[in-house]
Order: sequence, then C-alpha cells, then structure tokens
Amino acid sequence: MAHVVPPRPKATPRISGEAVALDLERPLAAGLSPLRPLSAHFHAPEGMILLREPPDLIGYFAGNLGSLFMEDVFSYVLSGIRSGQLIIQHGSLRRTVSFRDGQVVFATSTERYERLGAVIVQLGLITSEQLTHAIGLVTPSRRLGQVLVTEGTVSESNLYNAMTFLVREVVLNLFEMMEGNFLFLETQPPVADIVKLPERTRDLVIQGIKRGEATNRMRRLYPEDTRVVAGALAVPPGEEALFARVRHGVTLKELRPAYEGSIHAFLTWVEDRLRTGELIVEPLPETSSPLRSFDWGPAPETLGPEDRYNLLLSLVYRALQEVGRDVGMLSSFLDAPPSGLEDAYAGVTLDEDGRVDVALIRNNVASGDEALSRALTLEALDAFVSYALFTAQNALPPDIAGQLSLTYRALQEGLT
Repeated sequence: MAHVVPPRPKATPRISGEAVALDLERPLAAGLSPLRPLSAHFHAPEGMILLREPPDLIGYFAGNLGSLFMEDVFSYVLSGIRSGQLIIQHGSLRRTVSFRDGQVVFATSTERYERLGAVIVQLGLITSEQLTHAIGLVTPSRRLGQVLVTEGTVSESNLYNAMTFLVREVVLNLFEMMEGNFLFLETQPPVADIVKLPERTRDLVIQGIKRGEATNRMRRLYPEDTRVVAGALAVPPGEEALFARVRHGVTLKELRPAYEGSIHAFLTWVEDRLRTGELIVEPLPETSSPLRSFDWGPAPETLGPEDRYNLLLSLVYRALQEVGRDVGMLSSFLDAPPSGLEDAYAGVTLDEDGRVDVALIRNNVASGDEALSRALTLEALDAFVSYALFTAQNALPPDIAGQLSLTYRALQEGLT
C-alpha cells in the first residue's frame, strides 16, 4: 500500500522593487497576528524558518517524525542538558513538553483524555458531575485546578499527584506517534507549572520506547479494518456505551473515536477483551482464490524503519507458504550471510512468522555509538530484504511478486 502524502500549503515570495512580501496559504496563516511579528531564520535559498520567539530564545531544533524517532528528539534535549519547550503537532493534535536542565517538568495536550479534568475523573478523585460543576466556575484568572482545591473537591496533594500522572502520560503517549512535526525552543528554565516526576527523563524515554514497540505490535495484530463483535459474555461495568457500538459488528477504525484514551490504551483494551471473550473477531469472508485473500499487512506509515523491514520479510515468508513453496530458502541467507554480515546475523533465526530478532542484530553490531548501531542494523536488514525479494521474484507468481515489490517501495518511504 503506497503512502499518499497530502499536498502541503505553500508560502510564495512576492518581490516588487524594494518591497518584499511572503504570501501564506490559509492553513499556514492560522493563528498568526500582525500584533505578534515573527523572527526569520534564513537558511540560504533552500528555506527559511519563521518563529514566534520568546525574548530569551537560545536556539531551536525542528523536523518531522518521518525522518527522526521521538527518542532521537529527546536525546537531543538530554544530551545537551537543555531547557525549553518541545512542541509536537499532527493535524489538530498538539502536545507540548517543558524541560528544565534536561528533565521533563511539565506537559500539555489538546487531546480530551489528556486534560486535567478527564484524568482526575479517570483516577476516581471526582465524578463527572463534579467536574462539570467545577468547569462552570473556571474563569480566565481561575483555572480548573484552583477551582477544585478552593471548592474543597480535591486536596492539593491529590491535585499534584494527578498533574504528575498527566504529565507522565502525555510524554509516554508521544512515543506512539508515527507522524507529525516537532519544534524544540531552547529558552531559560520555566519557573511556573513545574512537577517532579518519579523517574528520570532518561528512564521515561526507555518506557516510552517500550510503549511504542508494544503499540506497533498490536497495530500489526489488529489493523484498523479488523471487525469485532460482542461475545456472549456479560458487558464489563462502565463499558456499556462501547459495547453498544460493537453489538452488530464494527471495525476498529470506527470504534476508536468512542474510546477515551491513547492508541496504546485502546489496542490494549481490544486485546484484553478478545482474550477474555467479551469481544470476538469477525472472520473475513472466504474467497475462491487464496492469493486474492492474502493479507498484505498494515499501512507502512504506521511502522518504524526496523518494523518495516521485518514486515516485508514476514510478507515474503507468508507468500511462500501461501503458494506451497519451501520457506527454508529464506533461512539459507542466515545460514551463510554475505561477506561482512556474518557478525550481524550471528545466532539470528527466522521465527514462525518469518521475522528476525532485531534486538539481537542491533546487539551484534553495537559499536558504542547509538546512531551508528542503528544505521548498521538497518543496513543488515536491507541486505536480507533484498535477498528475500530476489527469492520472491523467482519463486512466486508474478502478481504476488509484483505486489511485494510495490510494498517494498512503500516501506522505503521515509527511510532515506
């Protein structure tokens, strides 16, 4: 499945004599004001960055999640023990993280389930009715937290614990994002809205990476078009509205908006309900040809580079099984890797899905430099995938082999 990149809005320079203007299409102009001018950072004819800068701006770091992982962005902040604000945006979703000397001290989000009110209800500190009443008392000078404390609805300690929980969740949920733009503005440390998290930011990043990997695993297992229906068991308390949606069958894509929580939380809920039998996956309708019903997997844009390569290896493996060919021809690459890759593939085997242990390969090529180790891992995976595609061209029907080649091109998007 090819990833179609939507057209980006344009900024067109208009030069007339001594006067120069920059015409912005409306999506770019949203939120701008003539009362708040921007500072231009010129990067030769190739580009220019416009920033609404705080007066104490030291530097900035910008990019998109198609070229860098979230852990790379955090590594930039941690390695320089930097202070400032990280802004990540994808469509209408916007998350911000504040840092002080390399440590997370605050975070905000536009997601409803990542707002203070929703979290306090989730933690069982107040009821939905109490939240509605408190929101009615909020003013520009009196925030929700202040209302809850002054009204005696929530203690100061419980409010602080809820804020700490919220900041931690916003940061962890960043690692399930596969698309979006980021901007880090390095400024003086913030003095307001600071919380102390129970772990160091470096440990939080490790947890975030694990959450991202778990999310990708569940995305592969339960693609958006997976249809589920309610089982025969009783509906779990508090989930009546969700199960009303699945009574007659619904895709996960259709069900997702009804779930208040992150993608990781939603897929974890689906997996738990499938395991206990409250949900059942509706079988796909049978077709006359096994080749036409072959599942080509999730959209590649939802996966990281290593998972993309592993996905294609699995697709080739399953395609060989589908047409009755010996999958051992793939293992022959691991038995005798090409020159220069012997160490990378030491002890590596194919699992029952045709995937390899990426962590073992990364460990085999570890050099002490994280960026170099990742590059060597991707190089080794690319060599195996190239061999697998060559095998596919010779062993599979032309339509399947052609589809695999198209899938490979889609998998390559964003890797260079």
